[in-house]
Amino acid sequence: MTSVQTGAAQAAAVWEKLKQEIKAAAPGLGIDDIGFASAEPFVTLKSILEQHRAKGYESGFEESDIEKRVRPELKDGEPASLIAIAVAYPSKMVNPPKSEPGAYRGILARSAWGQDYHQVLRAAMDKLVNFIRERVPEAMIESMVDTGALVDRAVSQRAGIGFSAKNCAIISPKFGSWIFLGELVTNIPFQPDTPVTEDCGECTKCIDACPTGALVGPGQLNAQRCISFVTQTKGFVDEEFMLKIGNRLYGCDTCQIVCPKNRGKNWDHHPEFHPDPEIVKPLLLPLLDIGNREFKERFGQSSAAWRGKKPIQRNAVIALGNFKDKTAVPKLTEVLKRDPRPELRGTAAWALSRIGGEDAMRAIGEAAANEQDGNVLSMLQKAKERLSASKTLPDKTEAKQVSHVKSEEQKEHNNQNNQNNPLNMEQPNQKTEDAPVQESGQTTKPTKPEAAAWKPSAVTGLHGTPVYYDEVLTPIGTLTLCATDKGLCHIDFGAFHVREAHLQQWARTWIGEYRYERNEEKLGEAAKQVQAYFAGERKVFDLKLDLFGTPFQLQVWQVLSDISYGEASSHQQVAEIIGRPKAVRAVLDAISKNPIPIIIPCHRISGKDGTLVGYVGGLQTKEQLLTLEQQS
Repeated sequence: MTSVQTGAAQAAAVWEKLKQEIKAAAPGLGIDDIGFASAEPFVTLKSILEQHRAKGYESGFEESDIEKRVRPELKDGEPASLIAIAVAYPSKMVNPPKSEPGAYRGILARSAWGQDYHQVLRAAMDKLVNFIRERVPEAMIESMVDTGALVDRAVSQRAGIGFSAKNCAIISPKFGSWIFLGELVTNIPFQPDTPVTEDCGECTKCIDACPTGALVGPGQLNAQRCISFVTQTKGFVDEEFMLKIGNRLYGCDTCQIVCPKNRGKNWDHHPEFHPDPEIVKPLLLPLLDIGNREFKERFGQSSAAWRGKKPIQRNAVIALGNFKDKTAVPKLTEVLKRDPRPELRGTAAWALSRIGGEDAMRAIGEAAANEQDGNVLSMLQKAKERLSASKTLPDKTEAKQVSHVKSEEQKEHNNQNNQNNPLNMEQPNQKTEDAPVQESGQTTKPTKPEAAAWKPSAVTGLHGTPVYYDEVLTPIGTLTLCATDKGLCHIDFGAFHVREAHLQQWARTWIGEYRYERNEEKLGEAAKQVQAYFAGERKVFDLKLDLFGTPFQLQVWQVLSDISYGEASSHQQVAEIIGRPKAVRAVLDAISKNPIPIIIPCHRISGKDGTLVGYVGGLQTKEQLLTLEQQS
């Protein structure tokens, strides 16, 4: 046995030996990874959390006292170190059941598969605490999982479990982000482990794929817009989010599914996390009749049960509306007229208006005559307007609708069995009126009259940093020029309405909260100089630029800017100029992400042997630009 008091005065080797014993024992305790860190305050994190709160990005589930979140404490002593643990969980389901017409299904996020992870991690940490106290009886140790004051991800990052990713998850080099996190505070002065130096690099797939734009920037999450948070809230849900929820009943895995770091990673060595397909992908209609006792029996062991059955039932109603399940109309009508919960009645009105038909219209009219709740009455009115508008549109056959849903369900099935294609994953974004799920990760602007009832997104609506744009006609087609108040920031090949989704993704990644605003005056000088370039009257641009990129990208773009009109260079030469001769592939990637082509002349880059290589505007456009400069 070792004493904390006497041990502290001894050589650090005493605690290092215990640390190695703990690491060796961890797998037998049910722990997949373990790391050690100092218990010093998280000084930098404090300002980040304060800014997060000031912007209204908190979920409300966090510890309200920021000081407690950044300053490790022990009730009866001074903390000397932190211990972080990670337990991996599965990302795939064996033979997942499929939705069928009249038997559509919802889905729980992977973190809610199997037994509640809080229970599993607490059991593992209890074993760890006992293991340590057998060797240091008077050691002070306090453990926490998810609900503790400290920020799990900050502790795990400091302890070397993984790095903090752009999707705000901790990514382990071995396990990816499919890990549950827990931590212990102790007065034993363990030597800290080395943090992971790996990072996301220039990848922004998670930000681009986020259904609601909740990832407002690298490592910045607006929890109020996060589908995972929205599915756990009680009460009414904005129409915008109901469409984006798709068939999710609890949580959202999109930002993890698309992450290249998770490719091919699936951990099924913990039987307690193995999913019961009928629980994690349940039939939707039966959920509307489930009682408290049955809910507890079926879902009580899952972490999805912590908020009770009400949010899951509301989300099931939303999913039926997104599936446009005509067989659900009688049950939704019953919910609309008889359910005592206003949020269920209002959501049922929305779902019925999505499904459409005479029975839905009749039910909404009858309910409106008797409804007393103001919020529900408002949703009933919007439902009436949507149904009235749909009558002026061509009817779509049920066969077409069912065919579409079945094709989406097949994609979902493929997702479970082929994670090597991360973009072909379940991402229930709204695409068109009869498309409850969108797989590409790009949100398409709705074109039907019901869009008028939607609330504007805080990211793409009327608030946020203005990004001005204008279009200019050129010999290579229409270009969309974009600028902030500081200068030109982006040029895209194509008209704004064609490239809107791409431009939104770019602004969301680098600016955060934004709004696009057409402004010819702001872009007047840039348009004038671009037109002069294509007329052969300008060889050098004189414009203020506002560049957004990583330090490496900015370094590469600076070298590109120094390539004179009519001259040529290669990727290898650029790599050598920046002092990174072996970073040719990274240079290639940085060039492909050049936000201001033509002005920053990446078209003047060729292969090592002088051959033409890829160009953001296409090789034909690149040839035209080079020909223009050769003729001038």
